[in-house]
Amino acid sequence: MSRAPGLRLDALLWGVVMLGCTLLLAGQWLGGAPVDTRITTLVPDSPATPLIERAEKHQSQAFESRILLLISGPESAEKLDALKRALRDSGSIATLSSDDLTRPDAALSPYRYRLLADSLAEKDADAWRQRGLSRLFTPGVDASLKKDPFGLLDAWLEARLDGPVTVEDGKPGVTQGGTRWQLISAELAGSPYAMDVQRKLTAALGDFEAAHPELDVLRAGLVFHAAAGARQGKREVTTIGLGSLLGIVLLLMAVFRRPGVLASLLLSVASGITFALPLTWWLFGTLNLLTLAFGASLIGIAVDYALHLQCARQLHPGRSLSRLWPGLTLGLVSSLAAYLLQLATPLPGLHQMATFAALGLLGAWLTTRLWLPLLPQRTHPATWPIAARLDRLRLPRRAAPWWSGLGLVGVVAVVLMATRLTPSDDLRALNPSSPALIDQQRQVQTLLERPGGQRYLIATADDAEMLLAKLERLDQSLTPLVEQHRLGGYRHLAQSVPPQVVQDKNLARVRDLYDQAVPELLDDAGLPAALADTLTSPLKSVPYLTPSTWLDSPAGQADAALWLSGATPTAALVLLEDADPEAISALQTLAAETPGLYYHDRVAAISAQFTRLREHISRWLALALVGLAIIFMIRYRRRAWRVLLPPVGAVVVTLGVFAAAGVGITLFHLLGLLLVLGIGLDAGIFSTEHPDDPAAWLAISLSCASSLLAFGLLAFSATPALHFLGTTCLTGLAASWLLVPFSRGAPARLPSTDASATSR
Repeated sequence: MSRAPGLRLDALLWGVVMLGCTLLLAGQWLGGAPVDTRITTLVPDSPATPLIERAEKHQSQAFESRILLLISGPESAEKLDALKRALRDSGSIATLSSDDLTRPDAALSPYRYRLLADSLAEKDADAWRQRGLSRLFTPGVDASLKKDPFGLLDAWLEARLDGPVTVEDGKPGVTQGGTRWQLISAELAGSPYAMDVQRKLTAALGDFEAAHPELDVLRAGLVFHAAAGARQGKREVTTIGLGSLLGIVLLLMAVFRRPGVLASLLLSVASGITFALPLTWWLFGTLNLLTLAFGASLIGIAVDYALHLQCARQLHPGRSLSRLWPGLTLGLVSSLAAYLLQLATPLPGLHQMATFAALGLLGAWLTTRLWLPLLPQRTHPATWPIAARLDRLRLPRRAAPWWSGLGLVGVVAVVLMATRLTPSDDLRALNPSSPALIDQQRQVQTLLERPGGQRYLIATADDAEMLLAKLERLDQSLTPLVEQHRLGGYRHLAQSVPPQVVQDKNLARVRDLYDQAVPELLDDAGLPAALADTLTSPLKSVPYLTPSTWLDSPAGQADAALWLSGATPTAALVLLEDADPEAISALQTLAAETPGLYYHDRVAAISAQFTRLREHISRWLALALVGLAIIFMIRYRRRAWRVLLPPVGAVVVTLGVFAAAGVGITLFHLLGLLLVLGIGLDAGIFSTEHPDDPAAWLAISLSCASSLLAFGLLAFSATPALHFLGTTCLTGLAASWLLVPFSRGAPARLPSTDASATSR
C-alpha cells in the first residue's frame, strides 16, 4: 500500500499527458494539418550526385503537375468541350495548355535562315525554284514572297513538330488504327498530392464518364496515381483497423466475458494511439496514410501488455503484480528495439511508421502500468476453464517424437533457405498503382510517342553552345540503336536548337541557294528582277536561335524538361524510350567513355538502393539476434534458449516457407521479420518468466491471436509493401505461437487456490 500514493500521482501525470495529446490531436484535425497520400515515401533517397538530384527535381517539376487525357468514341470532338468546361468548373485545373497550339511562326521568323530542314538542304536550286513557284500559285498556301518565298520556316517546323498529334477543326488529337483520340493537356491548380485537387479532378472526370459511358477515356499523370493511393490508403485504414478491432473485441469477449475487462484492454490501445498519433504528426509535420494503415495494426501489439496484466488478475486475483513488471518491461524494450531499428534506414516513410509504432507501444505500456492496476476487477468463471484447456498445450515429459519433428522442420527450412531463398529488389514489384491505371499511362505514352522519363542521359559542357554541339554529336551513337530497334527513340534540345556551327552552315547553304534560285523564281513568276535585293537583304544579318528563345516559344514549351537552366556546368537531358538490355549496355558504355555524359535509370537506381537497404537490414537483424542472445544469457542463463526459440524459430520457419514458395525476399519482408522477432520475444520472455502459470500462456495465446488478426489482415492489402509485411507476420506469428509449447517447461498441476479464487 505504500506505493499507492506514488502510483496515483504517476497516473495523474499520465492523465495530464493524455489530455494534452488529445487537445493537440483535436487542434491538428480541426486546423487541417497536412496529410500525405504518397505511397512513394517508402522509396529511398538514392545516393546521387548533385547533378542527378537536380535532374530528378527538374523532371518532377516538369511532369508532376501535368495531366494528359485522351477521349474517343461517338461525337468525341463535340463532347470534348463539355469535359473542358467540367475541368475548369471543378477548380482543379489552372490552364489547358492543349488549347494553345498556335504555331510559333512570328516568334521564330527572324531565325528561319539558320533553320534548314534536311528535306530542303538536300535539294538543288532548281528544286527550290519549283517549291517557290508552287507556294506562290497554289490555292490555300499562305506564302509570302518577301518574308519566306521558299517556306524555310514551314519546312523546319513541320520536321520539328512532326509527331502523332495533329489538329483537326481546331482540336488537337492523335489518330491510330482509324480511331481518333481527342487530346487534353492541362496543368493542375495545385500539388498532385493535395487531396482537395485530387477530389475535384476525379469527381469531374467521374461525372463525365458516368454521363458519357459510350466514350473511352485514357488518363496519365501523377495526380491519378496519388488519388488512387489516397483512396486505397483510406480504404485499408478502415478495413484493417476496424477488422482488427472487431476481431479482437470478439476474441476477448469470448475469453473474459466482462465488459469492464474489455474496456480496460481497449483503453490501453486507445491510449497508445492517442499518444502516438498527434506526436508523430507534430514531429514530422505531416501524416502519411500509409502510417495510419500500418499503425492500425498496432492494435494487435498494444493490447499485449494489458492482456498479461488482466490475465494475471483474472486467474490470480490475490497475487501481487510486482512479479509481472520485469517481463512486461523487457517485452517493451525488445519490441521498441525491433521497431526503432527501422530508424536506421534512410526511408522517411518507415521512419514515420516506426516512430508511430514505438510511441504507441510506449503509450499502451504506460497506461497498463499506471492506470489499469487502479481499476476495479471482477473475474468471470468461464475464463479459468479456457486457460486450463490452453495450458494443456505443452509438450509432455517424454516428447522425443515432437522434438524430432521440430528438428526435421528446422533442417528442411535451413536447407531451403540456403538453396532456394532469393532476394527481390525490383521497384516495379512495389508499385501500388492498379494494373488498369498503369496500362492507361502506357497507352497514353504510346499514342503520343512520349518517353516515360525513367531513363535518360545527362550531358554537361562549359556553355550552352558546347552543350548543343555535344548533344548533336550523340546522334551518331543513338540513331543506329533506334534503326536497329534496340532503342525506341530519344529526344534532346539540339534536335530543335541546332548548334551555332550548324546554324552557320545552314545560313551559308541558304545564301548560296538564294543567289541561284531567287533570280529564276522572279523570272518564272513574271516579277521584277529588282525584288532580288529585297528578298536577299534579310540574309545579311541573321540572329542565332538560342535555347532560351526556343523554350520561351509556344512550341518549345514541351521541351522544357530537356534543359537544366541555371545549372553549373551547363546541363541538358536526353530522354530515352524503351531500351533492350543490349541498348542499355551500349548507353552505359557511351556514358563511361564520353566526358561530361552520365547515364541514369531511375528505376534501376532505386532498385539498387533497395538492395543495399535489404542487406543493411539483414545485418541489423543478425546483430539484433546476437545482442539479444547475449542479454538473455546473462539474465536467464541456461534457460536463454527458451526465450529465443519462439522468435528465432519463427524467423527460420518463415524464410523456409518463402523459399519453398519461391517468394523473393524484399526489404519489407525483412521489416516484417523484425516485427515477428519483437512479438515472438514477448512470448518467449513470458513463457520463460512464468513457465507454470496458465495466465501467462493465456496471455501469450491471446497476444499471438490478436497480432495475427492485426498483421494478418495486412496480407490482404493492395499496397505491395504492406502486403509483404502482412504475409511475413502472418506466417511468422503463427510459427512463433506454435513454438511456445516447445519452450515451456514440463506440465505442472494447476494451483487449487487460484482455481477457487476465481469463484469469488
